[in-house]
Amino acid sequence: MKKLFLGLLMAVCFYSSAQETEFTFTAENGMTDFIVTPIEGKTAPEIYKKVIEWIKVTYKNPDKVILSTIENEYVRFEGYSETLHSYNAMGKHYEPTKYEIEINVKDGKYKFDLISMQSLKLASSYSQGGWYDVKMFTSKMTNEDLVKAYVFKKDGTLRATYKYINEIPMFFNNLNKSLSESIISTANKSEGW
Repeated sequence: MKKLFLGLLMAVCFYSSAQETEFTFTAENGMTDFIVTPIEGKTAPEIYKKVIEWIKVTYKNPDKVILSTIENEYVRFEGYSETLHSYNAMGKHYEPTKYEIEINVKDGKYKFDLISMQSLKLASSYSQGGWYDVKMFTSKMTNEDLVKAYVFKKDGTLRATYKYINEIPMFFNNLNKSLSESIISTANKSEGW
């Protein structure tokens, strides 16, 4: 009996400490808080160096997008996209979007964390316009919160306005995939041209 109890306890601990490897957006939990990507055989300093290199290659003005660093531990940077955040209102409409990402590195892995996201609402006769926080992607939300925010219906299906919402986790999964491929890659791009 003790062995059975111990086995169940270990299984619960194992599954409760499992870390997400992809962003998702669900009616139950909203957006995944952060993801952890394993990088076998790389030390924290190696991963950190590759993260900085990736930012320098990926972003137009890397010195402006890097907001904060702690060498060999942490990088926070800001990105921008014209097509990241969209909504359905008699067709697909886009709002320019800024996002902040934190990368924390450890030996053999890194944590990719979306810490803020803002979209630009254009001024109209109905609103003043300006940048606003899109908290449903950066704050822990329950099903009740998402229903109150009119993202999901009570039956758990998406409202028509938000039918493109899953493009946002897909965007960040693709960004993370680009980063992890860059870290794993050992090829020197300046060779062989």
